[in-house]
Amino acid sequence: MSTSAIIFVVDRLGSGFLGPYGNTWVETQSCNRLASQGLLCEFMVSDSTALESVYRSYWTGRHAMDVSLADESLPEMAGKAGLKTILLTDEPLVAEHPLAAGFAEKMLLPAEDVTALATEIDQTQIARLTQAALEVIARQREPYLLWIHSRGMSGAWDAPQEYRNAFRDEEDPQPGDFTTPPLMKRSGRFDPDELLRYVHSFAGQVTVMDLCVGALLDAAAEQRMAQDTLFAFTSPRGYPLGEHGQVGPVENALYGEVLNVPLILRLPQGRGALTRTQELIQPGDLHDLLCAQLVPGSPSLLMDIAERRDHLPRDIACAIATGERAIRTPAWFLREVRKGDDEPRVELFAKSDDRWEVNEVASRAAEVAEELKAALDTFEQAALHGRLDGLAPLAESLSNQWR
Repeated sequence: MSTSAIIFVVDRLGSGFLGPYGNTWVETQSCNRLASQGLLCEFMVSDSTALESVYRSYWTGRHAMDVSLADESLPEMAGKAGLKTILLTDEPLVAEHPLAAGFAEKMLLPAEDVTALATEIDQTQIARLTQAALEVIARQREPYLLWIHSRGMSGAWDAPQEYRNAFRDEEDPQPGDFTTPPLMKRSGRFDPDELLRYVHSFAGQVTVMDLCVGALLDAAAEQRMAQDTLFAFTSPRGYPLGEHGQVGPVENALYGEVLNVPLILRLPQGRGALTRTQELIQPGDLHDLLCAQLVPGSPSLLMDIAERRDHLPRDIACAIATGERAIRTPAWFLREVRKGDDEPRVELFAKSDDRWEVNEVASRAAEVAEELKAALDTFEQAALHGRLDGLAPLAESLSNQWR
């Protein structure tokens, strides 16, 4: 098949910092542009906090709770379909992933010990990676799959100082010149001024990242294969910035600031343009979409949405981490925490009103919490046995809180 694909993955980027997802104070013109040309998934829910697990989902279509082996990985399938497959990353965990062996070409940019902010954008880590990607794109003459993974906000926060200062009001604290991603946990509230420094610094990183998205979009548009090139932008997990007592992934608790990530797709020939979906999407769906590009007719929820085909709506998304599980439905979000032999502790939040999960209601909706725990058990067992396609629809009380 003649379709090419560019996949740009930026680690530790929650959807809430992007304009297409409702952010009004960080300018993300390139992401806005991409969203205007494609399909935006409002509820892309990561299935794990572990990078290796999310990549297994990307490259096999298996959920993080499904430990079975896949017959063939995405890069292997793309290679057999005649695409040149290239992996470009600055993250050793991705380059050394067992499934990365399926790429015909792997490029790992060496990590640098960053101790000072960049003075120019092109000195930042993500810009260096983007420049390498632009060079790869310029060399392509035949259909290809280029998978770009940036360490993003899990790497050095090295945006030039002016990009941090751009968000600072006169009375706000100076954001500082630190480059190491902050990691801290508090039992009480964070000092607002301290937190603001981190938020402004993070926003500066997002601004630089958005410029890199724009450069990749421009490069893809200049190719003769432009109309036949799929472009996907996503992240495997977000970065806590004071929500639920954490700055940074101290414990990788399964809350929305970690699980809610962007997924914006520009499909070949303009399919799905100007479409927003509120269906629950997970990392394995990106695999299925790319497989459907390689083998027309292959099942893909995202392709069904883009082409407005009749399909059963997705009413459940689940995630797993060490000692934790979570389930998201259109109406609820439940987090379950297990510590040793203690009885699991659950937290319940109403969706979509409680976007940031601040109003815990398990004690007031105990029956719903029990039903969600049972649904989570059912999902996990189905995943373990590779039977997620056979899951029955949820009860109305779990998919619609007003019933």
